[in-house]
Amino acid sequence: MSELRSAIFLDFDNLVSGLRDGAGPEVALRFADQPELWLERLLGDRPRRALLRRCYMNPAGTLEDGAGARLRYSEFRWAFMAAGFEVLDCPKLTRLKNAADVRIALDAMEAMLSPLTHYDEFLLLSTDSDFVPLLQRLRAADRRTRLVAHPEVGRIVRAAADEVIGLDRLAGWLGWQASPDPGPAFGAENAAELLAVVRDIMQEAEAPVHVPHLGQMLRNRTGATLRGSDFAGHGSLDAMLQAAGGFIRREGPGGGHILRPEWLDQPPESAEAS
Repeated sequence: MSELRSAIFLDFDNLVSGLRDGAGPEVALRFADQPELWLERLLGDRPRRALLRRCYMNPAGTLEDGAGARLRYSEFRWAFMAAGFEVLDCPKLTRLKNAADVRIALDAMEAMLSPLTHYDEFLLLSTDSDFVPLLQRLRAADRRTRLVAHPEVGRIVRAAADEVIGLDRLAGWLGWQASPDPGPAFGAENAAELLAVVRDIMQEAEAPVHVPHLGQMLRNRTGATLRGSDFAGHGSLDAMLQAAGGFIRREGPGGGHILRPEWLDQPPESAEAS
């Protein structure tokens, strides 16, 4: 079996929040503090050289250590540098976005077109579905792609990659074990709680709620993110809203606004609900 030349692009914030919501803060901390534990498993299934290793991180982000203290993401920089990664700072440009996904897409395309090195394989570590066009471009250029993402990633995303490694499998490399009893999917253990919070937010609202604002309020109240919780285990925003109480999303900038059913006949509000 020939040796693959590989490039790794890691959205640190995305993976840490996904592991935290799905397997708990201790597993997320182990991922951040000891990257060699999972990196060896990720690369060791066949001969390969990970020539390019990039980690995109918001240094001001924080992670609980399991004892109530919060550690800044910047404290994990040296662990990733020791594992051979180039760590690139991606501070938030807006309240919710740090543009790591855009930078990863641009850097991956630049690597694919590099006249100096031919990369046989691209490994993307992110649960962001926005990478579908990138995965399709890489496949069209005859490059192998591996995606580390939520285990219930959508069919379109799964079809765009040659291989998908679920966060549950990654968590298993870090010592996490799923409950032997049938129960909620990875990341959805607190689905009922999240749905109740969404329901409360919408009932309290006096006007349609901007989707990013809903995500921020949910995180403020529960510590979970919409995508990191796989939309409370329902796989999509619309399915989650329906399960929470029949709420409806009206398309628009920034993901649109969420309405209570009785607001359907009203014009969309330009401002977020407070």
